[in-house]
Amino acid sequence: MSEDKRIVALYVRVSTGYQVDKDSLPFQKKELKAYCEHVLHIDKKRIEIFEDAGKSGKNTKRPAFERMMEKVKHGQVSHVIVYKIDRISRNLVDFSLMYDDFKYNKVTFISLNEQFDTSSAIGEAILKIILVFAELERKLTSERVTDVMIGRAQSGQWNGARVPYGWDWDDEKKCPVHSKVEAKYVRQMYSDYLNGGSSVSIAKSYNANKIPTKRGGEWTSKTIADVIRNPMNKGDYRYNYRESARGRKKPQEEVIYIKGIFEPLVSINDWEKANKLMDGRGLKMNSSGQTIMNKRCNVFTGLIFCGRCGERYNVRSKDSRQGSGFRPSSYACGKRSRKGTCDNPNVSDVAIAPIIINYIAAMADIAKHKRHIKTTKELEQIILKRISFSDIVGISEDSLKDTLDLLYGKNGTQLWSANTVSQEDKSENKQKLTELQAKLEKIERAIERLKKAFLFDDDGLDEKEFLEMKSALEIDRVKIENEIKGMETESISVNVNQVEFIKTASQYLLMHEMNKDEIINYKELAIADEDSIKNLFNSVLDHITVIDKHITEIVFKNGLTHKLLYK
Repeated sequence: MSEDKRIVALYVRVSTGYQVDKDSLPFQKKELKAYCEHVLHIDKKRIEIFEDAGKSGKNTKRPAFERMMEKVKHGQVSHVIVYKIDRISRNLVDFSLMYDDFKYNKVTFISLNEQFDTSSAIGEAILKIILVFAELERKLTSERVTDVMIGRAQSGQWNGARVPYGWDWDDEKKCPVHSKVEAKYVRQMYSDYLNGGSSVSIAKSYNANKIPTKRGGEWTSKTIADVIRNPMNKGDYRYNYRESARGRKKPQEEVIYIKGIFEPLVSINDWEKANKLMDGRGLKMNSSGQTIMNKRCNVFTGLIFCGRCGERYNVRSKDSRQGSGFRPSSYACGKRSRKGTCDNPNVSDVAIAPIIINYIAAMADIAKHKRHIKTTKELEQIILKRISFSDIVGISEDSLKDTLDLLYGKNGTQLWSANTVSQEDKSENKQKLTELQAKLEKIERAIERLKKAFLFDDDGLDEKEFLEMKSALEIDRVKIENEIKGMETESISVNVNQVEFIKTASQYLLMHEMNKDEIINYKELAIADEDSIKNLFNSVLDHITVIDKHITEIVFKNGLTHKLLYK
């Protein structure tokens, strides 16, 4: 929208205690209109007044303010003018969030009383100074609160966090006590583990017997391990252990650890034995290949999904090196490995990688032989020729029809066309992606500031307001993340010809192999350049689905889905 068509927003507000004199609504409106007319020379038709009467400035839950900000976010406002800064916000955190929106949407902010105008260098500088002090105040408040909480922890006082499984909060004693319901299950965990059970088997047993976690969910090997590892169960208090609930561990010197604060839930001897046993099992896992596995390339990481329960398959181990020097990876269903409640077996590179690499080569063949492919039967034959070594007997008719439609652009999208994306389209996509990423960063900053305002600001939000505002920001964040993901996917998989399709993943060696009219030997290729294969798979595939070690579905980055048929 051009500058002369955007509105000039005059924002006025009074609370119940400011109804007269220079803070009255009529006075504010009169002064702002005069400024627009005599100083800015703005056409009266462009002026719109947003008026909140009897509304507090401690937060932004004001009807006229929210209506004005909606117009700002839609690019309909050129100026926002107030009589005094505290008319629009008395909360510096809210003010800095609001100014982010102004700056992003190229809105000039003017305050008559403080005499600054952000369209000028001086006005911008003054505002930045205000925001610097706002940020400093937030950090000082945060540090003061942290110091108080650490002081409480050092004296053995509970800091109000959620009590762990096995414990309940006692309002009279103002401290955690043994849970009448959960304590017996914690003791049973230690007993089962010391008697040969594993975290997976215990999780499976508890889930089968409908024993919920603290939040009413299902147990996993990790949540079982977390309970066994918790020093609170032997009576010790550990605080300031992680940066956040699931964040990185803090340096040892920052952790507060006080022994004997609580009545032990299990004996110290049982706790020490169980944790020593868990440490030993972890070392065995490392010596059998975990360290090597982390240094090795696992080509299907994040790409395999279970056809039974829908969980992602995770890397289980790097298998023993074969005579050829090839070391395949083994992958396990996440639900099976964490909870033991899925019976879909593990799968190895040996079983699926040769099919996938040759299937991708077949899709490149389709681009080469496009002129000769008229029917779904001809299309299927080209693909099956590449994977004749497998027990796949066919591809679903719907999958083949969709491929033909994509191949000939019947649905507006091409599979791998002869023409790459134009430089103009690339530039537009890049600009849009940059704008989306900037919006995402702004929302993430807003969420962080909102949290600080709720936790540390004396005039901050109540819990309901905080949750409503946080929910709205989270919804916006997810929408933008999905849009960015869609653009990144499209940039890789739409309108890319056969050569570009391979070059996208820097596959010069693979390009030579895939252009041969013969079946690709995956093992030889993997020994030579496993990293390149992983890049190729991640560039081309969205995911694959497996059942009983068979690939039942291949989903490409451009949304094309192939369902495979077996004998």
